[in-house]
Amino acid sequence: MHTIAGTPYFIAPEVLKGDYGLECDIWSLGVVLYMILSGKYPFDGSGRAEVFAKIQSGVFEFPQSVFAKVSEDCKDLIRKMITVDRKKRLTADKCV
Repeated sequence: MHTIAGTPYFIAPEVLKGDYGLECDIWSLGVVLYMILSGKYPFDGSGRAEVFAKIQSGVFEFPQSVFAKVSEDCKDLIRKMITVDRKKRLTADKCV
């Protein structure tokens, strides 16, 4: 897979580089899980370039005001799904 496609907020870093595999779906699902729990994107910005830069850095937070009641296990799952290095990212069978 080499074509950049998808909604900007959900795109995995390797998709932006144009060389990706099935691991990008785990990233996107991690973003969805984060959003379900918080109502916010883990990577947001005023435009595509800013969102993509944040995605490539992989740095995001769990604001206490939103994630206070979310278990550490759940936050750890999200961290492991939204990992820039796709070789270190959880696989689907490890997410259960």
